[in-house]
Amino acid sequence: MIILTDQEMNQANELADIRNNGMIQYRKEPGLNRHQHFVGAKGEIAFARLFGLTVEMVHKPEGDDGVDFFMDGKCIDVKTSEAPFPKLISKKSKIRADIYVLAHTKKNKVAFLGWIRKQNFIDKHQTLIGVQGSPWYVTNECLNPITTL
Repeated sequence: MIILTDQEMNQANELADIRNNGMIQYRKEPGLNRHQHFVGAKGEIAFARLFGLTVEMVHKPEGDDGVDFFMDGKCIDVKTSEAPFPKLISKKSKIRADIYVLAHTKKNKVAFLGWIRKQNFIDKHQTLIGVQGSPWYVTNECLNPITTL
């Protein structure tokens, strides 16, 4: 588990502001778009610390195209959730990275639940029924330990 420092939490807040400004607001509830960016930023910052990488603090009006990091020639997408029973979720049309990582966050803590290769995600996915866009997901049992990445 990674415990984010005050400086890293401030970085996550700043990154959420950068990413939220000028973006199409796809969540109807006020503030939820920014909060979703904040949650994602915490996972990315923790991942960057764990693997000695850098988080880009830049505005991407079109989004990150499903790639957060490049490591050892592979594209990595970190998915972070606050849900009590998190799943690794992605829309079928946004499955572009080589590797997906699932993180869980609560307050300033981030735990990495595991990772999966793109093809395994495609092979093992289930579909969230009743959710707009019918996104795909895999459960934690399908993930490899983060220590093996």
